Amino acid sequence: MDLQQAKNAGTDSSHDTSAGKALALLDALGGPRAVMGVSELAQIVNLPKATAHRLLGVLTESGYVRRAGDKYALSTRAFELGNQVAVARANGLRDRAMPVLAELYAQTRKTVHLAVPAGSSVLYVEKLFGPDSVRINTAVGMRRPQYATALGKTMLAFTDPRPGSMQARYYRFTAFTIATPGVLGRALDRVREEGYATDFEETFLGVSCIAVPVLDRRTRRPVAALSLSTEAVGRSVLRYKNVMLKAADQVCGHVSTLVA
Repeated sequence: MDLQQAKNAGTDSSHDTSAGKALALLDALGGPRAVMGVSELAQIVNLPKATAHRLLGVLTESGYVRRAGDKYALSTRAFELGNQVAVARANGLRDRAMPVLAELYAQTRKTVHLAVPAGSSVLYVEKLFGPDSVRINTAVGMRRPQYATALGKTMLAFTDPRPGSMQARYYRFTAFTIATPGVLGRALDRVREEGYATDFEETFLGVSCIAVPVLDRRTRRPVAALSLSTEAVGRSVLRYKNVMLKAADQVCGHVSTLVA
């Protein structure tokens, strides 16, 4: 969750209770700024400073937040809890997909991601990279909007977005971001036809990406997606198309009995 989402959460009517306000503070601490003071946190979630201070005390006492000098950060207890969700548990999606991800990285030496749908975003649940891999500002637990990523486009293409459900215009991360629903709709048509999606510097300049969906074999809806990222050199990332499609099929086999 980014800081704007945390701020929106703080003003949502469902966050009028103490529990809701505490959750909004946790959301803010899960954003790009890992360590923040009480004044900054109070401003982000639109709370009085005294209220934020009191709730941070409760969260610290319960072990979900820790003090970092005069500031606050998420604790290892939050990490433990997050790793109990279905995709991260032993024998869960991440666990079952890992042999395929490891083989994919070993074959290509490129940055490899595993992500799952999370509303209108993709949620990264695994990332493999090495010293020769392209550097990307992504991390396990981070979200990115679906429309601007190859991972997300594989998910959008197989969730049949209703006519009119797309925004009139999207935020441009770079000059190459697809920012209108008509162009995006045509891109999703190609994903359905070809079985993979691409991202040529749409989120990060200098980075190209190819992604493939992991589909539930009964419903044909996306359970997850795999991606491989390279330096942006023309359309060279397309040479990994076949190895990516094979990897997706292997992951489908591993998770065919998994309830996501």
